[in-house]
Amino acid sequence: MHLNQIKSFLAVSKTLNFTNAARQNGVPQSTISRHINDLEQQLGVRLFYRTKRDVQLTEEGRTFIPYAQEILDAARKGAYAVKQLHEGARGRLAIATIPTSSGILRECLRDFGRAYPDVVVDIDYVSGGDVLIDENDDPYDFHFLYMDMLPDSEEFEAMDIATENLCFVLPAGFSSKVGSDIAALSKQRFILLSEEENPILYMEIMNFCRSHRFSPSVANQFGDMRSVLLSVSAGLGISILPVVSDMLSDELIPDGIEIVPIDDSYSISCVMAWKKSLLNPAAALFLDIVRKRVADRQDG
Repeated sequence: MHLNQIKSFLAVSKTLNFTNAARQNGVPQSTISRHINDLEQQLGVRLFYRTKRDVQLTEEGRTFIPYAQEILDAARKGAYAVKQLHEGARGRLAIATIPTSSGILRECLRDFGRAYPDVVVDIDYVSGGDVLIDENDDPYDFHFLYMDMLPDSEEFEAMDIATENLCFVLPAGFSSKVGSDIAALSKQRFILLSEEENPILYMEIMNFCRSHRFSPSVANQFGDMRSVLLSVSAGLGISILPVVSDMLSDELIPDGIEIVPIDDSYSISCVMAWKKSLLNPAAALFLDIVRKRVADRQDG
């Protein structure tokens, strides 16, 4: 299995046309056909149903798409990291994080970038509904995640880094009408991050609603926070999201949004996790930065 086969497979899976895939990759159609045939032989399955008029993905082909994309993305990242190292970079750091509003990762990255400008930093946002850490094949140096997502393993260490308080997220000007009146807010249409995207947050929101004796009228659910914020800013509903207390007026909160804090008892603990066998020298430097930043926050 080589990258040209992967590129050909992804091109055909998107276009469902061998001629268009060949044009997209800048190669003859016969090359695309050979790559697909060779890949199918190596995998031992058919990836496409092919007739003279039609090309369709098989179930095996559809299943292979995200893995093929991951292979291609990893190769591109690796090539870029090698290029950066060749041009003078002094190392590489790989971080996975859930897309929350926590600012500590940004603060640590800012400190790290100033102290070690020659280290390449890769950041991947990972769905909160996915298993974030693979003990046997972990491509990341650090994971920023919710405490309840930590694996039950002695392989990893973890550090508390922040507590994210649940807040009402409202269209601009809305709070002047209802303030923080939960009875009034409970009657609004809710726009939430989906349970599949962030099951821990979803559970906390439902616990909050039950404790205040209402069931939210959910107008829509999205798999990313940006869609939730855009919908709220457009006045399509309100939401509940985790927001770090010192970021309530942060520039990451978009225009057209107001934040109304909920009781501090509704919060989610965030941690940074890493393997005990921390072998990457750049990762050890970053760990020192995070420890100092967390200590400074606690002292402040």
